[in-house]
Amino acid sequence: MAIQSPNESILHSQRTRLFMVMCIMALIVMPGLALAQDAGATIDTTCNFASNIQKILNALSIVVVTIAVIFSGYQIAFAHKRIGDVAPVMIGAVLIGAAGQIAKMFLGTSAGTDACKPTADLLTHILTNYV
Repeated sequence: MAIQSPNESILHSQRTRLFMVMCIMALIVMPGLALAQDAGATIDTTCNFASNIQKILNALSIVVVTIAVIFSGYQIAFAHKRIGDVAPVMIGAVLIGAAGQIAKMFLGTSAGTDACKPTADLLTHILTNYV
């Protein structure tokens, strides 16, 4: 069994610490390199999907509110119902009709060409600087 000098033990521990620090730094840096992708196409696809859903919800809300108003008017005029009797139908129609506007609020701007531009810019900034 060889006797180790005190300097050799310190050198060994410094190398061990350096190796451990390098391993930890590699674990921190490598996921960013391994997962580095261009998110532009994904953002555009998601934006187009959300814009299409918003357009469908706007069209659907017009149809639902129109049918509810026709139904309520018929009930009041011919079935001798009171407004309180058809209020649940009207409230439901307003909530369904608001779905398109709620989707529009989530998109941020109108469903035109730059509908998701602020979100896309934010995601690009985060991916570029923090990942």
